[in-house]
Amino acid sequence: MIELATKSTKTTDIKFYKPTLSRDELQTVLDCLVEDQLYTGSIVERFEKEFKSTFRTKYAITVNSLTSAYHLALLALKVGENDSVFLSTFAPHQALDAILMVNAQPIPIELGKFSYHIDVEIFNQKVKEYNPKAIVVDHTFGCIFDLSKYEVGEVPVIEDFSEALGAETEKVKVGKQGVISIAGLSTNHIITIGNGAVITTQNDEMAKFIKYSKYGSGEVRSDKNPKLDYNLIDYQAAMGIEQLSKLGLIIERKKKIAQLYLQAALSASHETYFKNASEELFNRFPIVVSKSYDEVERYFQSLRIGTEKTTPQPIHKILELPNSDFPNAERLFQRGHCLPIYPNLSKDNINRIANSIRGIY
Repeated sequence: MIELATKSTKTTDIKFYKPTLSRDELQTVLDCLVEDQLYTGSIVERFEKEFKSTFRTKYAITVNSLTSAYHLALLALKVGENDSVFLSTFAPHQALDAILMVNAQPIPIELGKFSYHIDVEIFNQKVKEYNPKAIVVDHTFGCIFDLSKYEVGEVPVIEDFSEALGAETEKVKVGKQGVISIAGLSTNHIITIGNGAVITTQNDEMAKFIKYSKYGSGEVRSDKNPKLDYNLIDYQAAMGIEQLSKLGLIIERKKKIAQLYLQAALSASHETYFKNASEELFNRFPIVVSKSYDEVERYFQSLRIGTEKTTPQPIHKILELPNSDFPNAERLFQRGHCLPIYPNLSKDNINRIANSIRGIY
């Protein structure tokens, strides 16, 4: 049974997502606009240097979207027509789009039972069956993905750490598990500049190819190969620098909120698949409820709490593959609800959300 809340004029709406932007970010953007910095220039270079220094990577290359980052990564790995690329059926849609852009074959992998990540046994079987050209992995919802559990062999890996940016664990080197790693900077990621991404790698040849493939204003071109207009703009980079300086505070705040939600979910016997509360980043906070999705959604709406599905659509559905081959992903999709967990939630609103979790029974 789920009791719907009565309407109250004193209750305000809690949005599902609200960017963590302060006056500092707004001021940096304003400064760029005043200086007419509507191009790719010194501030983008500074952001790349600070990102590289913060995450101790040899190269950090900015682009204008997560799709652009995936596209360049696949091109750098020479993925092309009819090549197989593995990814979670819950992977970002931008990964799927980039795979299709290079005419490769996306192979979505089922999730493990009570897990946000690809099933180890199914993955290991399919590696032998398909011999993929590349593998895409991600830290779904901010739940840390451990590549060492999977038999990847010599297949190159693209690690998307958009939802685990800044994570520190004893076992997993987040952002360094793949030959190429990607950090998205969109509104649903740890830090945001509106849209954009950073590609990181330790590989000299990969970095050279990615940099060379991007369009550079005023550059003298030495061949006829097409250049991709994937550049970030200075005012976006200015926001990124400010957000990067506050990364620790953003992570700490999300973790504190998540602890209250975890306690509420456990007390109400709802499912959540985070395994290590001290290490997870909780970029998003999904709960799996036994009630129908629509019933639970009406309940949250009555409380004026915004929620979202765990994914707009699993990739196996987009590719029209049988739902029966993806029972765990289907359960997470059909029964999962993501709750607000952004850092500037007020204490009262955090308590409202925690209490709403307990109210579903």
